[in-house]
Amino acid sequence: MMATKAPTRLKDITCAFCQGTGRDPFGIMSPLSTCCVCGGVGTVAIESPYVQCAFCNGTGVYPHSRLTCTACEGTGATPVDEPNEPCPNCLGLGVDPHSEAEFYCAVCHGAGVVAKAGSRPGGHAVERGHKATAS
Repeated sequence: MMATKAPTRLKDITCAFCQGTGRDPFGIMSPLSTCCVCGGVGTVAIESPYVQCAFCNGTGVYPHSRLTCTACEGTGATPVDEPNEPCPNCLGLGVDPHSEAEFYCAVCHGAGVVAKAGSRPGGHAVERGHKATAS
């Protein structure tokens, strides 16, 4: 019998890139251009639980540019597994410490957190010394 994945819980949050206006925040094409992240709606659906994107500090904008954040795709948030802990590679900053170009951390994908040791993706804790059973 195969294990089934828990149903995805989507939550609508305010689009970080346009701050909920639905318009291109930089007005590059025109002040009336729609936001490329939310499509002009002002909100985006994201899988819950989630944390603020550590790479862009929740702005949805790639640091020092006018581009959408590559870590969170402009939403300003990143889905995570629970329980979680600070990323051991970037120490919770979301930035790859070994990159001179300041790319997002490849271990946590810019979230700044990773699944806590001893748990498996999906937030289901696994006790040490016991096997997880498929349900």
